Amino acid sequence: MGFQPPPWASQPSRVSSLEVYSEEGAQQEVFPVDGKAFYTFGRESTAVDVVLSGAEASRTHAALVHHEDGKTYLIDLQSTHGTFVKGKRLPPNKPILLTDKAPITFGSSKQKYIFSGETTGSKRKAEAVSSGSAMQSKQTVRASHLLVKHRDVRRPSSWKEPQVTRSKEEALAKIQQFRQQLTSGQSEFAKLAYEESHCSSAKRGGDLGEFGPGQMQKPFEEATYALKVGELSQPVFSDSGVHLILRTA
Repeated sequence: MGFQPPPWASQPSRVSSLEVYSEEGAQQEVFPVDGKAFYTFGRESTAVDVVLSGAEASRTHAALVHHEDGKTYLIDLQSTHGTFVKGKRLPPNKPILLTDKAPITFGSSKQKYIFSGETTGSKRKAEAVSSGSAMQSKQTVRASHLLVKHRDVRRPSSWKEPQVTRSKEEALAKIQQFRQQLTSGQSEFAKLAYEESHCSSAKRGGDLGEFGPGQMQKPFEEATYALKVGELSQPVFSDSGVHLILRTA
């Protein structure tokens, strides 16, 4: 069974990311961690969001989890060689608060992750969960998605493009083109998402796993719950960009 998030896990209310640095201190990438309630780390690429290199990484090593109060925590998932914040090893299964610019390492790996989180600005939490008690009572769902970013999103960069320059209209046109390929049978969703999605879930064919109310941005959540299992959405707009969503469970 995969990581089960704590009951307080929630769609993040502030912009946050991880800056990844090599052993030599060179910045390798910036990885957004504000698109969903939690992110997992480990060596098994099909089971985690962030793949760790090195023999000491456990299959599922750690999890970064956003709290409903806006704070962010890191949890060591009983890893063999440990998770470290500011050089201190975390106790297993105990959420530890992450502060802005906190350095994170895994095992004896020299690769370093720097957490960057907003401490000011408007929260998105109220909007994300304002759908009322009816939404809160709904069961979890599972979905895959294909994301195309545009220059006006919260973080206009991705693994595919260091700087996204396309307009919102151009992103929509690409999504509509991808939808036509899918509905005509020209492409399969997992393969197309793997090649074209701007989300880190691309490496899993767009699979986001299971999630419940309040764990995704409101437009994405509402669109997913409105779908039948096996149904493909129309284009969906969120703070992250334009999505195609395939509900799988």
